[in-house]
Amino acid sequence: MTNSQPITLFGGSFNPPHWGHIRPLKQAMQALDIVSVGLLPCNIPPHKQTLKTSNKHRLEMLKILCKLDSSLYVESMELNSNEVSYTVNTLKKLKQKNHQSIFFVMGSDSFQSLKTWYRWQEILQLCNIVVLNRNNQPLNKLKEVTQYISCGPHHAVSLADKQALTTNNGVVVSCHFPAVPVSSTLIREKLEKKDYQLLETGEILPLEVFRYIKQHQLYEQNKS
Repeated sequence: MTNSQPITLFGGSFNPPHWGHIRPLKQAMQALDIVSVGLLPCNIPPHKQTLKTSNKHRLEMLKILCKLDSSLYVESMELNSNEVSYTVNTLKKLKQKNHQSIFFVMGSDSFQSLKTWYRWQEILQLCNIVVLNRNNQPLNKLKEVTQYISCGPHHAVSLADKQALTTNNGVVVSCHFPAVPVSSTLIREKLEKKDYQLLETGEILPLEVFRYIKQHQLYEQNKS
């Protein structure tokens, strides 16, 4: 952004992290002039079953990924808490420590289900939301949003829209880029079957992360 940089966070289980997380994120960063993003692994996800992979391994995989890209860093505040990882509580804690505005990055599926999130209206009062929108899917419009902004793979956000993003909350940016055909579920299924052919190419997750997974036998026969 042209003014003081917001705190930008991308939350998720990252179980494991892969290019489907990172490549759309990097494109959104470029479109919005965001210099750095904190990857925010959850501790106890409210919308998913208990994660079988330990926090330690998920944290180490993210650290490996961040070493490959200096514009990314790990924000471990949720891992350091014993509480369920409610986004609204995380944002409130950040607001208590910092005076900067906050961008919270999520996938389009997460945004479509935002009304099921704990105290979701307060989330919109605490931050602006950046949606990584696969193939420009129509988003559910929420009346609580002050402004919707759209940007695509071939153009950045306009100057007028950037001005709107200097407000502290309530703006939703839909960043639509081609979907990366990979998911954490797909990767875990291949690892459980020891089907490494695609994983060894580095096309769907960084080779360094894959090597860490193999070294520690993660996801194989429920090992963690």
